[in-house]
Amino acid sequence: MIDIGTIFLVCLIIYILFKRRDLIKLDLRIQRMQYILFIVFVIFLLFVINFLDQKIAFIISNQYPQGLLANYPLISETLTDIFKGITHLGEPNYLALVAFPAFLYFRYKKNTKLQTLILSAVVIMMFGSLISTILKAVFVRSRPYQEWNNFGFYFITDVLQKRVPYNGDHMSFPSGHTMVASCGFFYLAMMNKNIHMKIFWSAFPILVAVSRVYLSYHWLSDVLASLLFGLFLAKKYRDSLDPSSLNDLNS
Repeated sequence: MIDIGTIFLVCLIIYILFKRRDLIKLDLRIQRMQYILFIVFVIFLLFVINFLDQKIAFIISNQYPQGLLANYPLISETLTDIFKGITHLGEPNYLALVAFPAFLYFRYKKNTKLQTLILSAVVIMMFGSLISTILKAVFVRSRPYQEWNNFGFYFITDVLQKRVPYNGDHMSFPSGHTMVASCGFFYLAMMNKNIHMKIFWSAFPILVAVSRVYLSYHWLSDVLASLLFGLFLAKKYRDSLDPSSLNDLNS
């Protein structure tokens, strides 16, 4: 059954396709220094995968009895409820429940600046969702609630040999929720000069990342990769747009 958030999201996408196609652009050209930083991060990510992923999952995940909160079921249940709410901030259809009414309001007020801000945030979130889905199908990593095998990675050759299905249980890397939240909220943070608003928007993807690890849907390396790549995409998207179409929130 299609929920109202999905309907709102589809309405926004249709409007963008017909009225604001100028917002659909993303220049992913990488500079030399960015290549160096990418290599450094990959090395760091390999360290996390080898030495921290399993330990962190066992310590803070709500699925394992040896976790820190295993002896405190009331706290664990409360945190689970809180993080189940927070994790929705990485789902485009839930974010559309706010974005679509806000867009209609600013359209009624003829505030083109905030209309554009909302629509462009939707575009980069959808870019993030699409790219994360492609990467999931490439890496084919099992989630923390599955067995620990080859650090959770199967890749294409292993899929052909082991017949691991392309389903939710084997599409852990990267975190789609964290990627969507990072693209959207980091982009909003970049569009703000006010330091307090930058911190406010930047906190959301970090909270989503924590929720995904705590709820046993992702390894630590999944969300770290998504946070960095989401930040990278948000910056590249902002730089790809025509400056004349975007004004800072405080201008």
